[in-house]
Amino acid sequence: MSVRIGAIGVGHWHAPRHLDSFVAAGAAVVAVCADEPGAAEQWSRRLGARAYDDHRKLLRDGGLDLVLAMPRHRDGPALLADLTATGLPFVVEKPAATTADDLLPHVLSVEASGQFAAVPFVNRYSAFWSRLRDLCPGPVSTARFRIVNGPPDRYVDDGVAWVLDPEISGGGALRNLGTHTVDAYLAVAQGPVEVVGSAFTNRLHGLAVEEHAVALLRDSAGLIGVVEAGYSRPDADGTDHEWCVAGAGGYLRELHDQLEVITSDSVDVVESPSVMHRYQLFAEDVLRRLAVGAPPPITLRDCWRAVELIDRIYASAR
Repeated sequence: MSVRIGAIGVGHWHAPRHLDSFVAAGAAVVAVCADEPGAAEQWSRRLGARAYDDHRKLLRDGGLDLVLAMPRHRDGPALLADLTATGLPFVVEKPAATTADDLLPHVLSVEASGQFAAVPFVNRYSAFWSRLRDLCPGPVSTARFRIVNGPPDRYVDDGVAWVLDPEISGGGALRNLGTHTVDAYLAVAQGPVEVVGSAFTNRLHGLAVEEHAVALLRDSAGLIGVVEAGYSRPDADGTDHEWCVAGAGGYLRELHDQLEVITSDSVDVVESPSVMHRYQLFAEDVLRRLAVGAPPPITLRDCWRAVELIDRIYASAR
């Protein structure tokens, strides 16, 4: 029997990626809910799912095996409280809160109960990580993680202008896209991480939130890293995605779905899953783990760690 999913926040710009991926992985989306006018009805028609305008009613009506939650950042903690009250397994889109302090009580609640709660840091499903383990099993010395996507008016066009409102989103490109880059740095860091410096700009578009952010980080073992996130590309669907690490065994650089593996005597270029494919790999992994009672692949604690470091980057920039 297919895993029955209730999707909350289907007006979110990530909704097509998640819903299509879980359906392709074999799940059935049976209930949908959204604040944005018409969004739930649109997905209801497409998927044959029940439509709701209140997520609490969706949760009360039952018949669900998994909840997919895509909240506005400010609304994340209240939704997490409702989700943890049900005990249902859930996936929640990052960052799930505007600050780490707001997120932490829900992390502790999930950990105390053992509830399945996963966060889709889908770039962990890149080939970069398996090649890094093979090539550089020891510590790495430098790291650079960058995501620069299209201009901010694409959020207005997608009906999610709240992303550009700091009261709702908690920040700009760093809070939104930077969770991926910061999570990647934390994956190679050891011990406490220091924010050495940071700089933001909103020079191109004059937004109330930063449109481009850069931070220099250093861990307790001496790994220095640069994380970068921005809305600086002019093409709405464009992205400048680069993961790069140097270690004793070699140098890895992933640009989009091409991975360079560089050693002292060779340069190999291998394929890495596309960003869209990574969403499906995440969905398949979640469903597989649910089927066997395994823990989530990426936890709410992992999300909190990224949000906490981002909070400190904002404090540094101020």
